[in-house]
Amino acid sequence: MWYQLLIFLPLIAALLDAAGVLAAPYGRAVVLGVLAVGVGAALKRPAFRFTPQFLRSAVISCTAALVTFGLSTKLGLGGVVASALVGLLGAQVLQGRDQLVMYMGSFVGMSSSLRFPAWGPLAVAGLLAGILFELSDELWVGVGGRLGTIAAAAVVVVLAVMGGL
Repeated sequence: MWYQLLIFLPLIAALLDAAGVLAAPYGRAVVLGVLAVGVGAALKRPAFRFTPQFLRSAVISCTAALVTFGLSTKLGLGGVVASALVGLLGAQVLQGRDQLVMYMGSFVGMSSSLRFPAWGPLAVAGLLAGILFELSDELWVGVGGRLGTIAAAAVVVVLAVMGGL
């Protein structure tokens, strides 16, 4: 039950930001606390099994985020076109869940270069998105917006840790 907090991370961060406290140390602590409780609860679920898919999803998501970000910022394609291209590539090259993970990672890569002036934190957000995808595997399946919400959660956590939203 508590692992469902993971899907609410962007909402919690938005509420903290609206209250003007997200950039404060205790605002970041709330975001990280919610992440810790959600991840801890997800790991304790009876159905949870750590598989090689965790690493695979993290790497695919990170790669998609970096490629999308590069296409968007370095080639000037814009986030939407870059994400669409990466999603189409994933649909042609990958199969099954990996296609979803690649598309979700492309959402992470749609972030602004103003928020991610360096590629390292974006890579961390991509890795985190892949892990959160696997941890929230049973949450909101078939509900629209799930992939974007997971991507947003990963981006919000990394930006909160960096101290800037």
